[in-house]
Amino acid sequence: MTTHVVSTTIVVEREGHVYKVQQPVYYISKVLSDFKVWYPQVQKMLYAVLITSRKLVHYFQQHKIEVITSFPIEDILHNRKATGRIAMWSIELGAFDIQFKPCTAIKSKALVDFVAEWTELQVVQLAEKPKYWIMYFDGSLMLDNAEVGVLFISPRDEKLKYVLQLHFSASNNPAEYEALLHGLRIAVSLGV
Repeated sequence: MTTHVVSTTIVVEREGHVYKVQQPVYYISKVLSDFKVWYPQVQKMLYAVLITSRKLVHYFQQHKIEVITSFPIEDILHNRKATGRIAMWSIELGAFDIQFKPCTAIKSKALVDFVAEWTELQVVQLAEKPKYWIMYFDGSLMLDNAEVGVLFISPRDEKLKYVLQLHFSASNNPAEYEALLHGLRIAVSLGV
């Protein structure tokens, strides 16, 4: 798992001649969207289990699943005070027979190391901080008038928001044009 990608490996454990043999069956990887990148590490791990259960629901319904991890995912998942997305994930994953085990066996660590070593690094390059101001604008038609909104983002990532009410009737296109004009006027007054 990287900051922008979560992945899981499904392994089947079968009886061998002397020892149990682990055979990889599936490798699931997902690039996180912009807001999911900011999840805490433990939530990313739980999210990886969730997307795996969604993609391989037939495995999760038919078999007992053991999740090998050193994170306290089980404690978070079964926390009675959980709210929001954790509570929703808990309900969804509660339908399956999932057991969480600590990462103590060398063989499971070897598998994780193997997958990590042979998987391409999938890090999304973060955009450089701009050396200029960014302006977003939009206009919308209301029942009796129009409103426009302008957002400025400075090179230091400061956000300035402006909402203006137009005192004349305008459809969406003229309202957006007025938003652009007002945004340019504000930019000039700010010295941008």
